[in-house]
Amino acid sequence: MVPQSDACFERSSRMGLYACFRRIVHAFSASILRYLTAVGILFLSLVSFLGCDFVESLPPSSGLLPQGQAGYSQAGYSTAQGYSTAQGNPNEVLPDSSASRSLQRTSFRPTETATGPLPVPKRTPQNTLIASFNIQAFGEKKVSDPVVVQRIVAILRLFDVTAIQEVRAMEQTVLPRLIQLVNAEGARYDFILGPRLGRSNSKEQYCYIYDTTRIVSSPSASYTVNDTADLLHREPLVGRFATRVPPGYPPFTFSLMNIHTDPGEVKQELPVMHTVLRAVREYEWSTAREDDVMMMGDLNAAPSKFGNLAQVPGIYWVINDQPTNTRRTEIYDNILFDRGPTNEFIGRAGVLEMTKIFGISIDEALKVSDHNPIWAEFTSVEQPSPYSVPPAHSNNQAGPALTTQVPVQAVGGQTR
Repeated sequence: MVPQSDACFERSSRMGLYACFRRIVHAFSASILRYLTAVGILFLSLVSFLGCDFVESLPPSSGLLPQGQAGYSQAGYSTAQGYSTAQGNPNEVLPDSSASRSLQRTSFRPTETATGPLPVPKRTPQNTLIASFNIQAFGEKKVSDPVVVQRIVAILRLFDVTAIQEVRAMEQTVLPRLIQLVNAEGARYDFILGPRLGRSNSKEQYCYIYDTTRIVSSPSASYTVNDTADLLHREPLVGRFATRVPPGYPPFTFSLMNIHTDPGEVKQELPVMHTVLRAVREYEWSTAREDDVMMMGDLNAAPSKFGNLAQVPGIYWVINDQPTNTRRTEIYDNILFDRGPTNEFIGRAGVLEMTKIFGISIDEALKVSDHNPIWAEFTSVEQPSPYSVPPAHSNNQAGPALTTQVPVQAVGGQTR
């Protein structure tokens, strides 16, 4: 039996230990709370220091982006200079680029593009990846080769929009089969296919392949430039696009001009490219208030051979000294735009070397194409620019009189 005094002492000791333990827990909790409060204050101070405009300019980074905003219709246009277009679809759902420019956002524009090869950035809600790829003589043979076509599919899935040159297929089922493979794992890509062009029996088609979960477009918002002087072997295919962004954010709207000069006629075609670019820019501004116009594709010429094209005020090309052919010996492909209005360009661009990304030999890469894809990165939201209006037409500049611009027919596109 424990004596009364000893029992009381034991109970007091236990109560003292319990009270001590409670004081330790409370002190530790208070320390943690003070630490978290200090961290929170530091974070808010940092955000205030950087400025709220930067935070506001980025759309949310979780989930799929919703449907883009409704906007302009493609109207007919003609001028005394002699070029016009047929009426487009008045119900076409594309964002209104002029309204977009009324919303101010912080510019992401850097000073210059990085030098040397760069890996393709990851696609995020904040960026837009645009590519150009000459898939040499693309047709039934390549789409039926499981190894070759899967490599093409892997490349296309890296980008939001890819301008394709050299679609040679006689069968109009080749592009739908390619898109079916691209979408096999749940993607939702679609395509716009231009008419068969060329003076010889070997005709080609231009094509755009784009991710419908991130980009808005339509065949009725595209057209083929046509020159009555017949100075171009294959007239460019122009397509209009807009990014899908959350409500309240201005989508990045842009027009792409897909071009492939003929290797044997480069000396005749290249000197008039500045005129073609000017005409398309004027038309896009007049009909859609679109100032972001990019010429892209296989020019079969390095920048040192651009001539008049290189003298266009504000012109900028993303590939300057990196070979674009698969053998890494020549610069053939490029993306050009006026960097004044198109300040959505983030500054990253490059050549996607198939030998490196697939770990294959040059001979294996040549089975895909004799060209490597090229790419450039842009923001997904429209950026304000004081350089929106393109230069006025000058009668002193010689070039093709663009009398008609034929609407592209929808060819086997996916359901939107």
